[in-house]
Amino acid sequence: MEKGSGRTGDTVALRHKQKRADQPPTVLVVEPRAGDLERTRVVLGEAGFRVVPVTRFDAAGPLFEAISPDAVVLAAQPPDYAAVSVARRLRQMGRGAVPLLYLVDPNDTETYRFCLDRGLCVDMVPRTGSGEELVLRIRAQLRLKAGVRRSLQPEEEGSAAAMHDPLTGLYNRAFLLELIALEVRRTERFGGCFSLVAGSLDDFRAVRKESGRGVAERLLVYSAVVFGQTVREADVVARVSEDEFAVLLPGTPAESAPDVMARVSERFALARLQVDGRVLRPTLTLGAVSYPDMVGSPFQLLGGAQQALRRAREERRSAAMGMTI
Repeated sequence: MEKGSGRTGDTVALRHKQKRADQPPTVLVVEPRAGDLERTRVVLGEAGFRVVPVTRFDAAGPLFEAISPDAVVLAAQPPDYAAVSVARRLRQMGRGAVPLLYLVDPNDTETYRFCLDRGLCVDMVPRTGSGEELVLRIRAQLRLKAGVRRSLQPEEEGSAAAMHDPLTGLYNRAFLLELIALEVRRTERFGGCFSLVAGSLDDFRAVRKESGRGVAERLLVYSAVVFGQTVREADVVARVSEDEFAVLLPGTPAESAPDVMARVSERFALARLQVDGRVLRPTLTLGAVSYPDMVGSPFQLLGGAQQALRRAREERRSAAMGMTI
């Protein structure tokens, strides 16, 4: 055996491969409050998951390595928000391959804001009496993970092409519309909300005209990376037209969408792409709609977000013209 072959990430990956296909998914639940832990254990157990419950955050790492769970649920709560530091460690141990979820009390706005701002882009699930949304969200994460894994297999090249944009590697428009339809059905059944943000590169056509298609395509790939580094793990980024992207934000209400757009805009403001000695600074126009503030088909919701970004672009142009007069 070669030295260094026993790394934690390799061990976790090997154990996942050795799991039998008929075994139920294993969920590690870390919840300091014994009563809430038992309720979550019962909900997930009745839904068919194998649950490993623990009340101590410092035990999460050793258990994660020992049992190699399929998903992890971390109760996020003040004053120390230990779930966030544990999420960072587990993500490193699992190399980002294991879905993580924060369980947050629905009326705890302080914790919601903390996890949104500093929670490492991990998805949040409100703690409810029935626990149905937690079950649904775990299943959705595992289905998405399995779909991505299948799409990367050589025998599934056709599946990969059906899901992904060949240039950027992001999801494509058709697959995003399917995910929007699933999110609409989820919110209709369990309540809640989601938002959809559309973004367009302002200088794409000018760059393509001045520097050629190859440079313009590199700009698109770079922009896709910037999007991926900015949004949460549970958010879905897609390329929906030549120079337009869209981000599906599960569980994000209309009042939180501007915060997300501001974070994306700030990240793009810092972005630099060097091409043949030239530095490109991609700029972005964004628009958003939220469900159920706007209702309609997935096509209509995506179209509404794209219309919102075009209105934002026109407003910016009008403001610029007013300043030059």
